[in-house]
Amino acid sequence: MNAVVGASGDAALIHHQRLFVSAITAALTVPGMCLLLAATCLLALTSRQRLLEQRWLIAKLVLLVLIVLNGSFVLAPLVGQVTELAVQSAAQGQLLPAYPPLKSREDMFGIANFLMLAAALLLAVYKPGAREAA
Repeated sequence: MNAVVGASGDAALIHHQRLFVSAITAALTVPGMCLLLAATCLLALTSRQRLLEQRWLIAKLVLLVLIVLNGSFVLAPLVGQVTELAVQSAAQGQLLPAYPPLKSREDMFGIANFLMLAAALLLAVYKPGAREAA
């Protein structure tokens, strides 16, 4: 959800958009990632097979740890920084030059998180290499 730079009202539009993104990140994204990691750990602990025998589950755990680390320590701070620049831009009435590169960086880390989450979901659904229960 990016605004076209140069259109009238850009700074105000981006400011309101960023307030929404910050609220969603704080309320849903980071807690949701942690809940997903906890559920996967619980699945690993309650499984009938040993963890080392379930390569798909090990791969999913590694992906989820990477998702939580990226989301909590890279993406969440970037969301705050980009939102702060949007607030400053709205106060000045124009988009600050530092905004686009920081927003692009946030987008790249967000895409990485999404791709890792999609891969973890595919691993959970298809469980490659999982043995059939006899």
